[in-house]
Order: sequence, then structure tokens, then C-alpha cells
Amino acid sequence: MANPRSKLVERQLELEYDVYYDKVYGGWVGKSVGGAIGAQVEGQKRLHGFTEETAFPERWPPNDDLDLQVLWLHALFERGLDVASRDLAEEWFEHCWYHFNEYGRFLKNFARGIDPPTSGWFDNEYFRESMGSPIRSEVWAFISPGNPDLAASYAERDAVLDHWRDSVWAEQFYAAVEAAAFFESSLDRLVEVGLRYVPEGSKLRAVIELVRECRRRGCSWERARGEVLRRFGSPDATSVHQNVGFTLIALLWGELDFAKTALIALNCGYDTDCTAATALALLGVILGESRIPAKWKEPLNDRFEMGFHLPRGSYRISDLATETCAVGVAASRSLNRRVRILNVPERVEEMARRVRAARPKPEVEVEVDYLGEPAVAAGGEKEIEVVVRNSGGVPVSGTLRLEVPEGWRAPPPLSLEVPPRGSRTVRVKVAAPAGGVLWDRNLLRAVFAGDGGRVWEKSFGLVGARRWLVLGPFWDSPSWIEDAADVERPYVDERLIAEGREVELFSGAVALDSPSSLIPLSSVVGFKGECCLYLLHRLYSPEEREVSLVVGAQGDVKVWLNGRLLEPSQKPAAKCVWHPFMYWFPAVLRRGENRVVVKYVKRTAEPVLWFDVHRENRERKPGYSVWQVDLGSVVG
Repeated sequence: MANPRSKLVERQLELEYDVYYDKVYGGWVGKSVGGAIGAQVEGQKRLHGFTEETAFPERWPPNDDLDLQVLWLHALFERGLDVASRDLAEEWFEHCWYHFNEYGRFLKNFARGIDPPTSGWFDNEYFRESMGSPIRSEVWAFISPGNPDLAASYAERDAVLDHWRDSVWAEQFYAAVEAAAFFESSLDRLVEVGLRYVPEGSKLRAVIELVRECRRRGCSWERARGEVLRRFGSPDATSVHQNVGFTLIALLWGELDFAKTALIALNCGYDTDCTAATALALLGVILGESRIPAKWKEPLNDRFEMGFHLPRGSYRISDLATETCAVGVAASRSLNRRVRILNVPERVEEMARRVRAARPKPEVEVEVDYLGEPAVAAGGEKEIEVVVRNSGGVPVSGTLRLEVPEGWRAPPPLSLEVPPRGSRTVRVKVAAPAGGVLWDRNLLRAVFAGDGGRVWEKSFGLVGARRWLVLGPFWDSPSWIEDAADVERPYVDERLIAEGREVELFSGAVALDSPSSLIPLSSVVGFKGECCLYLLHRLYSPEEREVSLVVGAQGDVKVWLNGRLLEPSQKPAAKCVWHPFMYWFPAVLRRGENRVVVKYVKRTAEPVLWFDVHRENRERKPGYSVWQVDLGSVVG
């Protein structure tokens, strides 16, 4: 990977405020236009045929691509320029109810006490390399004009909330390109800047290089689109790889023409609100609002809408641009010394003075590293690393202890002396109870009590792995070369399920603990042919509750709850390519123990089975996880 600290320029750059504002305003207008035209066919994978006459929607809707960036701007005003991943997570949890795809997995993790970056990759196997974070890049670029390093640093802090690897690098790539675009208009040179933040050998870099190669060969944009899908196409319309490819195709073949760029992004299909919004935001920076054709920007009427409530004095895009520039001005006086912004209006200076450069650093900080997955099985031990940092000029002595839930075991307190401007690291193990109920959410605290009476602590969560019992595999052999299974055929005495004798039925089953919703069946089932498996989960609910049991599977499934065969409200059209939300089973959990039996017929060599419990957020309350976190497993 190229050195991400390499500089765009060595000398300090100068930027007239009026030019800066025009470019930021243009970026937000482009973002709003692209989000609006793309939302009408979002997720539709076909090649479209929109024209300038048909591209405009009847209604200009709110768009999460922009909404979360307005929230990040709010966070910068409230918390300062040194905003960290944890700050952004808290702002989301406080204000935003969005639970779509990876957003929902982040909310579930954060509600369980799991901080970024672990919140981005854990229990998020399907969506952690999708488009939710790359679409949030602009705000970081707009407050870091001419400074790709700073923009990419902010982008990383943001992306790890709900993503990892290629999606994190994609947000950094976009943010760096957009920051450089305040002083550079060559798309080829801008892509080179962005590539500094994309590791060589990564799948994302291969996508970018493929699109550039198609451009060099003189392919049509349609041919380039086909090449991206041939090499990197995913059944998930939100996958980062194909959509970054489409965004670059729109920009390179659009040749700095707003209408042409918009239509190519829109007509490529897939995650169109994201691809069009990102492409047009970058183009808006290059052109400035003053050079965006009136036909495209006038329908906005200089306004944006939001899908969640955030205290704001204005919903005018021009005012959003002014606020963004004020933060950028503040950053140019501290973090972004690479750029000097000239002739800043006094009202913007006043707003900039409200933005704190840095918060006082605590004398002592306690950090926790999970050393892998943030989960533990019933009766199992989990090793974690605790770091105590001392930023002061004198040694700090004290006692480190772990506070754990009732029934858990923790090591005895440890005496530590932490040197000045240094740290001490210890590895400790905690143990979960072997019987009773192991809860999904378990909150712990690492507490460092100084000898002088001061106390510093770090709260964190550990997930209690779901206990499953697995019977099988069962299969038929129609010929010497075939294995087959039928979900309608009973391979065990299924009457025992209806009679409430599930535990008896599973008396000889294999126990399997699943840290995440994606059940690691391959660890206990190595059979490669088509087969049938039965799984039992004894789920504990603290109250009676209407929910949906949600299953993703490569194959066919049936689900029983407390002896009753459930009818799905939704079934997939295709069963050999999985996604998490294939089967939805409306159900009512009773208070106390519930017995869930899943019958799974796998159609592929490796088993894939995903299970979670969903409850709708009808009131759209922020800080609520639709994926229920207060349930448990009955074990022992």
C-alpha cells in the first residue's frame, strides 16, 4: 500500500472563501440531485434507459446518504474537530433510528456495548462490505479542502462504525478524491490521489483498475459496466465493489458533463441513489454550484429533507453549505494548516469560533481489546486485553479490576503502576456461567482505581453465544453419484416437536455455540452433499413479545416455535444464493423459555444458515435495535 501520508502539495494552498463556498454548495447540490434521481430505482439491477426528460422523480425524498452527514456535521459542532468513532456512534444512537441492512447491525452491536471498529465487522457478515459508509464521505472532504490525508482519516473513523476493509477503504478513497477536487479537476489525477488509500491486492483496488483499463481501451460505458459485473458482480445490490465501479464509470465516461454523468450513474442500476449521489457530489465540487445546469438543480428549490429529527434552524442546502464551510474554516486554523482560506465573512468566522479544535485529554484512559470476536459461550472463557494509558507527567499507581454480570467469574484485582506518558497492558480472562440463561447482551466494566482515590473506567459488552443443538445430516441417495433431501420429508419423528418433546428428540444432538447470527454449521457438519439438518434453540424472552423469526439459508427451511409450525410471511424466489432476510416467520414469544426448531435442507456444498429475532421500530425511536438484544439462551 502506498504511503497514505504522501502530500498532494508541499506548499500551503490558498482558497478564496467564495470559491470554497461555491464548491461545497455544489457538492451538496450534486449529492441531493443524485440521491433524488437514484432513489426511484434504488436496488433495481437492470440496465436502465433514463433520459434528461425522464430522470426526475415526482417527489424529492429524504436520503440517508445525506442525512447521516448532516448528523456528522452536528457532531462536529457539538463535540469538536477531534471527533472520534465513539462520538459518531453515540450521535447515531441518540438521534437516528435508521436500521437498514448494515445500519441495523451497527445498532445491534452498539446496543450490546460493542464499540467501533468491532461494531463494523462483528455479526455483520453480509453487509460489512456494502455502500452504507462510502456514501458518507463528502462531509469529511468538504471540511478538509486540499487535504486528502485529513479527509481519509475522518472517513476511517466513520466507516468502521458499520463496515470493514473494502468499504472503509472506499470511503477513504472517495473522501480523499473529493478533498483534492478543491484544487484539481483532472479525474485521472484525482483517482491517483484516492488510490493512495486503497491497499494493493485488495478487491476494491482491482475494481478501480479494471474501470480505468476499460477507459484506456476505449470501451463504451455499457461494456465497462458489463466487465465490472462479470468480474465483481454480487447478488447484493448494495455491494461496494460493483457500485464503486459504476460511480467511476459515470465520472470517467461523463467527462465532467453534469447531465451525462447523472444519466450514466442512474442507468447503470443497482444502488443508484448511492452511485449517482457520489458521482454528482464530486462533480459539484469540481464545477461549483454556479456551473451546475439550472435544469438539474432548480427542482430542489435549495432544500433538503431528513428522514429523522435533528434540531436544525434551516433545511436550505445553501445554509448547510455555510455551516460546512464554517467547520472547514475552523479546521484550517488547526488540523488543516495545508490550506489557508481567505476573505472569510464575519458571520462565518463567528460560526467557526463555535467549533472546538480539541477536547482536554483525560489524564488516564482505560481501553479494551477483544482479541477477536466479542463473544463467549456458556461455560467458556474469554481472554481480553486491558490497556491503561497515562498521559500525565508523573507515575500513576492503582488497582485494576473487572466488574462482570452476576454468575460470571473475573480474575482478582491487579496492582499496576503506569509510567508517565506511558501505558500498561494486561491480559485477563472472564468466564460465562455454564448453566441457566446466557444473555445475548452482557455489560462489563474495566475499572482502574488510583491510589489517590480517582477512578477511571471503560464499559464494554460481551455477547453470549447462542446455544444450538444439531441433528443430522440426513439424506437420500437416488443414485451412486447423487445425494438429495426434501424439506417435506420427516427424517426424524417430527411429532415429538408438536408434542413439546423437542429436548427428548435432540437428546443425542451435537451442541454448537454461535457467536453471531450466521451459525457456524461447517464446524460440526462436513458432509458436502445435499442434506437435511435439524436445529434446536432454547430461547429465553423476558416478556411476551410479537416478533419475526428471520432466517437466511442456502436451501429450504421450516421453523417451529413451541411446537407450532410457523407460516412464513415472506419466502425467497431463489434459494441457492443466500441473504439474511430470506424467510420471515411472524411469531409471539412467550415469557420465559421458547423452543425454536429449524429444519434446514442445504443445497450447496457448504451449509449457510442465518437466524435472528426482529421487532419493528414503528415509532422510529433512536437508539433502538430492531434485532433484539435482550434475549438469551437456556443452557445446561
